[in-house]
Amino acid sequence: MRAPLTLLITAAGAGRRFQDHGIESPKPLIQVRGHTLLEHTLDSFDLLDGDALLITTQRRHNLPSQLDQRLRCLLPGVRLHWFELDALPPGQLATAQMSIEHWLSQEASKQDRNHPLLIHNCDTGFRWSNACLPGELDASMAVFEAEGDHWSFAQPDPDQPDRAIAVAEKERISSKASIGLYGFRSMERFRCAADWQLEHATPVQGEHYIAPLLHTLIEQGCSVGIPKVDGVRLYGTPTELCNTFEISLDQLLAEN
Repeated sequence: MRAPLTLLITAAGAGRRFQDHGIESPKPLIQVRGHTLLEHTLDSFDLLDGDALLITTQRRHNLPSQLDQRLRCLLPGVRLHWFELDALPPGQLATAQMSIEHWLSQEASKQDRNHPLLIHNCDTGFRWSNACLPGELDASMAVFEAEGDHWSFAQPDPDQPDRAIAVAEKERISSKASIGLYGFRSMERFRCAADWQLEHATPVQGEHYIAPLLHTLIEQGCSVGIPKVDGVRLYGTPTELCNTFEISLDQLLAEN
């Protein structure tokens, strides 16, 4: 039995690319085969009793009123906490840091500060493995083989291929692309690193991403694992979502 963990899902996206195709629901509430994308995303995780689940959303999307009871029934032993944003911070790293600070000010215990932290979004799914947890490493970034240059990428250590010697945002330094899942040995470790990154690092295209934080950790002598995940499911665009679930755009539109 593993130790309890905190999973933060950043689900504040409006889904503009879906809106361009006539789907008005915010991305986490888009329905596919009777379930929302948020629920499909959560299916990727093996959450246990005692774990904490934080979900960050935009207040105007009203996700808690629509999904709170469903998720509590689905995960009865998991501590569920919603954080609703009135305005979007500049990037996922800033959103995650704000979410963690809110959690600590509300319900988190002293023990939670030392539990592993996972951060994910609603754009991807995958087949869960405990290897996704950072374990004794400082941090981790789950990866898969991907084409294109619009991902976060990790360069493996030639001597230890399951560890990174560099991480880059939107720069193809290898074929190992982030699935969007980031792990930290503890919530407190993430808070300290994120504080430094947000104060000192230059944003990428105006946003603070998590991948550059991992590169900073590597430069500081920390260990960053890059576990490979299988069963990748992509939800980021209408085309990716339709291909993943083998449905047509017309079917997607009909359900939404």
